[in-house]
Amino acid sequence: PKSDYLKLYSRVFDVVEVDSSFYRNPGPAVTKDWYRATPSGFRFAMKMPRRITHEKKLKDVAENLGWFYASAKELREKCGPLVVQLPPSIKFDADWKVMQDFLRALDGEHYAHAIEFRHKSWFREDVYKLLRDRNVAMVWTENQYLKSPAAVTADSVYLRMVGDRELTEFKETQRDKSAEMREWYKELDGASDSIKGALVFFNNHYAGFGPGSVNEFRRLAGMMEYEFPAKAGVPSSQRSLGEFR
Repeated sequence: PKSDYLKLYSRVFDVVEVDSSFYRNPGPAVTKDWYRATPSGFRFAMKMPRRITHEKKLKDVAENLGWFYASAKELREKCGPLVVQLPPSIKFDADWKVMQDFLRALDGEHYAHAIEFRHKSWFREDVYKLLRDRNVAMVWTENQYLKSPAAVTADSVYLRMVGDRELTEFKETQRDKSAEMREWYKELDGASDSIKGALVFFNNHYAGFGPGSVNEFRRLAGMMEYEFPAKAGVPSSQRSLGEFR
């Protein structure tokens, strides 16, 4: 049942990127349940709600941020980076001032943050400097919109391999992405002296089977592979908060 997804997932993996929080702020009661359902050392990287990023487009979001941080607080030491996933409509020329105000409003004292730009206009040195000043990681990503540069802007790296979303069957690896993975690993290895750590995520759309991509990347890094049932029926999304309860 869907109610067991999180417990089963946390027996294999040690971190999850929470997609459901993008569609709706989960609330403290739900995140408290997530905390209780997972083992010591597990971490959650929650996406900020689309109300903040896509509907209000980072403007006048102090109250919304407060509600979201109240949810994050209940994850305690299991709270990983909070992910700001932007729409491609937010661009540097029109939204630079808005971005500066938004980053200043983030609670960097208590939480780590990562921001995913989906328009290439943000890939410039003055943006990187602002992010470094706030210790906000610019997400390294390969998705249907663009491929980001590998700029280090915080004390950790957040790498998201999403792919072009053309694949619709997720039972096995269908694309050879080994060359791309080697390229990203080279960037990550080159940054290792300047960061404390990294979180790396693959979804099913990247090569056809997210867990398989994770293990391929772990092999590149000289790490032990995860063991998981070959036909585990990995869910392709988690749009419902109930899938994590």
